[in-house]
Amino acid sequence: MNEASRNQIAAADPARSTWLTANAGSGKTRVLTDRVARLLLAGCAPERILCLTYTKAAATEMQNRLLNRLGEWAMLPEAALRAALAELGEAGSPDLAPDLAEARRLFARAIEAPGGLKVQTIHSFCAALLRRFPLEAGVPMGFVELDDRSARALRARIVEEMAEAGDPAMASLIALHSGDNLDGFLAALKPVDFTSPPDPAEIGAVLGLPAGMDGDTLLAQVFTGEESDLFDALIPILAAGKSSDAKLAERLGQGNWQNPGLEDLFLLCGALLFGGGAKQPFAPKIGSLPTKDLRAGAAAPFMPALEDLMARVGDARLPALALQSAQATLALHRFGHAFCSRLTQRKAAHGWLDFDDLILSTARLLEESSMAQWVLFRLDGGIDHILVDEAQDTSPEQWRVIRRLTDEFTSGISERNRTLFVVGDPKQSIYSFQGADIAVFEDMRSRFGQDFEAVRRAMQQRGLAHSFRSSPAILHLVDAVFQGDAAQGLGVPPRHLAFREALPGRV
Repeated sequence: MNEASRNQIAAADPARSTWLTANAGSGKTRVLTDRVARLLLAGCAPERILCLTYTKAAATEMQNRLLNRLGEWAMLPEAALRAALAELGEAGSPDLAPDLAEARRLFARAIEAPGGLKVQTIHSFCAALLRRFPLEAGVPMGFVELDDRSARALRARIVEEMAEAGDPAMASLIALHSGDNLDGFLAALKPVDFTSPPDPAEIGAVLGLPAGMDGDTLLAQVFTGEESDLFDALIPILAAGKSSDAKLAERLGQGNWQNPGLEDLFLLCGALLFGGGAKQPFAPKIGSLPTKDLRAGAAAPFMPALEDLMARVGDARLPALALQSAQATLALHRFGHAFCSRLTQRKAAHGWLDFDDLILSTARLLEESSMAQWVLFRLDGGIDHILVDEAQDTSPEQWRVIRRLTDEFTSGISERNRTLFVVGDPKQSIYSFQGADIAVFEDMRSRFGQDFEAVRRAMQQRGLAHSFRSSPAILHLVDAVFQGDAAQGLGVPPRHLAFREALPGRV
């Protein structure tokens, strides 16, 4: 028995709630499977165990592994079965030997359980729950789930219809997006975020813009109308100077100084202000631009006007950024409201629910509905143990569902043992575009820990650091790279251990 195996056995302890952080290749799927098998060995009915995975492929793999394990137990000779159970951590004691007959019956119990083993994606679970309580959830009876392909086709049709109808919101879309991978942009628009038309004043206030501030007002504060004459005189002088002066002349020559706009203001921000890495970030280059010879020579008559312009540009930079952000935000919300309104109407007319609808409708059902307590009561009688896979990719809305499902687990001190098992790896979180957030992962770990501590059933926090997949050379390099500032986005610096310490590797 080695350290990696002992750690896996402790993490799979069916009597304890566990939050497990597992490195890539550390055997977390095996731990999930082992835990379910040990719950079944402990006498838990298969239908009272709920395993939530992130993808259908992961759910299928876990179910197949579990059924293969139980099927092997049904056929193994006594000595081999004892060895398999000992490897699982169920060796028993001299006074309490493992129940071999019960182990052999588990395969039949699993396949004969009502509804089969509950190993499914959270979307599948939510869909099944909504079909069971459609009236309470306020969803259409017999609703149809929109798969990814159908949802893409629907979004494309709606944009085409908006364009054909001359919808003014299309101008906002054109201002926001080039059209490349448009569906990725459309899929990220959530109707819950665009229920009302945008309020320009509210957007400006959030970004710190003074009331009434618009592009014309800001430009009037920066440009006096004399910039065209100033640059007509300065550009030839700069072009004849040193290389840095010539580059400045080339940049200034790109502006429209007869009728300057915001893009010209940003051109001046880049030309007349220091960069973000300077000792005085984004300060005017007064006394530094142009080069000393020109400041004291041919450009000297124009320096007062140029330095006054530098100061005004420096003062206008932050308001200009806020105004630019406000314009983009307003365009986003104008299009988002128009598009999502059409999308919601179309789905309602056909009784369609997409993946986001499944999660949000279930969360509302379990939190806000007047029938929530009845629904939870019905579910409460059917779930004693919940296992959550790929927790680093679970969105805040999905966590809302999981928290409500586990409320009864921590509602008071009870003799009934009910557990939550969560496994994930913040380093592997790749679904931020769908709402996953490492900070939420850390927050949920703290919240669940407090909840179980309150009912005297402490949730153990463990980690699987051993990799069965890679060599020391590779793993040491990874840990060396992600140290100090480089590890900030990971929560804690990674620590990888090679299970096969002698395995060769080359970097």
